[in-house]
Amino acid sequence: MNLKLTKIYFSVQDYLMILFGTLLYGFGFNAFILSNEIVTGGVSGICALIFFASNGLIPVSVSYFVINVALLVVALKILGLKFLIKTIFGVFSLSEWLLKGQPILHDQPFMAIIIGAFMCGAGLGLVFSANGSTGGTDIIGAVINKYKNISIGRILLFCDFFIISSSFFLFHNVDKIVFGFVEMVISNYVLDM
Repeated sequence: MNLKLTKIYFSVQDYLMILFGTLLYGFGFNAFILSNEIVTGGVSGICALIFFASNGLIPVSVSYFVINVALLVVALKILGLKFLIKTIFGVFSLSEWLLKGQPILHDQPFMAIIIGAFMCGAGLGLVFSANGSTGGTDIIGAVINKYKNISIGRILLFCDFFIISSSFFLFHNVDKIVFGFVEMVISNYVLDM
């Protein structure tokens, strides 16, 4: 194969991986996590807080898209277009997948969190393995990392801790916070694997 065809092949392969990864994440999030009123980390966690605070009037997919467009505009100025091309694709495809999906395990929150976290972590792992991103707090981490000597992982961990903990103000339930942290640990573990 010539060099140009090889580049096209690997580029298409990356975008298909991002598409499949966002499908897996969207399904895991909608079917298992959101349906059990669990708030995760990242922008999807912020969007879940908005969804629950508005009694379902503002869908997760809409707030996810709006927040990420704002972050992408900021990141474009700071990080440049090359960083954002696959991220834009990831944001659009995940926003679409977050529109779809029905609850599967509604009465067994712990099992739902295990399955949902596994699917979300695997989905993000596929996206990152294709040099993609789903936007959100990844962008915040990259921007802060550019100006401060703080690792992206540490920034994301702090953001996730803050987002999950703030669900207490909506639900007044420590169990949901614990489930959120369990989801975060499992999802991050699967992502790393």
